[in-house]
Amino acid sequence: MTGTIPTHWRTRVITLLARTLGQAIPTRSAPDPATIRRLIVIKPASLGDVILASPAVATLRRAFPNAYLTLSTGQWSLPAARGIPGVDDIQDLGTFGTPGRFGVRDLPLAVARLRAGRHDLAIVLDRSPLVATAPLLAGIPHRAGIDSAGRGFAHTIRIPWTRRTHEADLYQSVAHAAASPSAEAPTASEAQLAFRPTPDATAIADRLWGDAGLDDRAGATRTAPVVVVHPGGASNPGMTLAAKRWPADRFATVIRTLIARGVRVVLVGHTSDAQIIADVRRALDPSGASPPPLPGTGIVDLSGDADLATLAALIGRADAYLGNDSVPLHLAVAMGTPAVAIYGPTDPRVYGPWGPEGGTYAGKGIAIVDPGACSQGRAFRPGPLDACPGCRCIDRVDTSTVTNAVLNLLGR
Repeated sequence: MTGTIPTHWRTRVITLLARTLGQAIPTRSAPDPATIRRLIVIKPASLGDVILASPAVATLRRAFPNAYLTLSTGQWSLPAARGIPGVDDIQDLGTFGTPGRFGVRDLPLAVARLRAGRHDLAIVLDRSPLVATAPLLAGIPHRAGIDSAGRGFAHTIRIPWTRRTHEADLYQSVAHAAASPSAEAPTASEAQLAFRPTPDATAIADRLWGDAGLDDRAGATRTAPVVVVHPGGASNPGMTLAAKRWPADRFATVIRTLIARGVRVVLVGHTSDAQIIADVRRALDPSGASPPPLPGTGIVDLSGDADLATLAALIGRADAYLGNDSVPLHLAVAMGTPAVAIYGPTDPRVYGPWGPEGGTYAGKGIAIVDPGACSQGRAFRPGPLDACPGCRCIDRVDTSTVTNAVLNLLGR
């Protein structure tokens, strides 16, 4: 005996307790926008999810134009929060709300930080019952959030999570419910992801792009298309899911074909992606020689050279993007760059390139997943991702499908 409660029993106990508490905490209708002077959006993690929350922030900005709007997030996700338009202030929650990194002992500090803001309305875009409890204990009178199996018991406005839906749509539904039951539908500008790199990040991206020889244009037309490729990702505090990464040798096969078709490729990635970047380069050149700058091989390696805002600015300059289900995909969508994303254990219906129509944006978001992947056969249930044992469903995606999708976006 280890003395720990099995996970399924722990889940049942928390659910039962949450539903009991929910009966004791009354719900109420959406507040009058004129009474909201300060509101806070709480989205602790992860980087990609914060970007997926940008349409909800836009909806709230329109609904409460005179309110002071704070975006509260974990320390790891601050770089994403800094690029979200419409935010007046950003609050650092430290590790609170970050999966695998926080517990009950972190709750008092989070409550104190929330109480200090004297907020009238809290929008909680998280499923944790502890995160839901924090604004209640902080005395925030109006609290809207996701109610996952009763875990949104502390909210005065509860949005049930009872069916498969895209994360951005779920966040929008919370914002819309908090704005007013009779509020108008989101405008076209709100129905898209948004991220604004800082001027400094844009300047750095300009320099990197120019130094790599990518800034050659004939009039207004680039002489050869550029595709940014991110083969890594799937790494956040509390969870690293290597099953979300398509094999390095398959990325290399696609890259070789693109180069043969006159396309130039830019490799990007965080320092945590160093190994898979090295694997891709090794697959491209088994001799181990470093790919030289363009026009030698058509490959430029800018991995490790850019923070999140600079990465967004780089991706925004490209003609297309290719990668896994990870934050650079959502940056590509936010920057308006046509994107191809590869899926296995995660479901593009939930995490795919997002927009107002069918999970695509302006017809330029392509999510590739095999119909036999576990993500496609899983029945909906509230809770964390439940991939198949030893999942490699992403390996079902073949290189020709991916290559053709990228070439289609490039019009080739």
